[in-house]
Amino acid sequence: MLLKGRNKYDMYRVMKSNIKLAPYLPETKTWSQETFLNMLNKYKSIVVKPNSGSLGRDVYFIYKKKTNYVIRVNKKRLVYPNVDAVCSYMKNIVGDKKFIIQKEIKLATIDNRRFDFRIIVQRRTRKKPWQVTGIIARRGGKGYKVTNRSRRGVALHLDVAMEKLNISGQAKTALVEEIKKVAIDASETLGKSFPKQRIFGVDIGMDQEGNLHIFELNRWPLLGGFKSLKDQSQYELIMKIKGKKKR
Repeated sequence: MLLKGRNKYDMYRVMKSNIKLAPYLPETKTWSQETFLNMLNKYKSIVVKPNSGSLGRDVYFIYKKKTNYVIRVNKKRLVYPNVDAVCSYMKNIVGDKKFIIQKEIKLATIDNRRFDFRIIVQRRTRKKPWQVTGIIARRGGKGYKVTNRSRRGVALHLDVAMEKLNISGQAKTALVEEIKKVAIDASETLGKSFPKQRIFGVDIGMDQEGNLHIFELNRWPLLGGFKSLKDQSQYELIMKIKGKKKR
């Protein structure tokens, strides 16, 4: 299935068809009011975001509490007494634009803030194998649920993140290897749909039980997080391979 652009739902469907990747993918649907209500009832906590969005813009976290509903977007926290009021608000937000709905993953935290991993996967030419050239952790900014640096997130070297999580030795090795394997499997799968693609930014979250979840793949990943680290070795490798001419 050949794809173009940054249609997140189409990329999700392609990855979902790979039995190795399916267990890592939070359920994702295209927006409709009926689907929104079904997903909210099923999971009690969901994420609504633009189908082709980037930089953590317009990402809405919606969850049900005992007596009301809460919507979180950026630093705002909106409280509504019933699901009809939530629906009305979200219908105005979505309008005629294309949004997707995703099961929210209860992410593990670093310094009491949510975090995820950004993995850069590249191939030197279209015929060469995919390889991981960089991994960082992205810790969310104070008051934000997204981890993007554009929303005050901070990039952490993987070793620093692992130390803060108190993960070391064989557990660290196993986790890093699983992250790399999942990122490469995802890139190989979507690489068939984007045959000219030579780089992906893979966003993977880890829940509070240590399970990994693929959130999305970015065809044009920003590299500022890698550049911001004191250790520039990953950034230099990424740029070196990125500069290779296509064949």
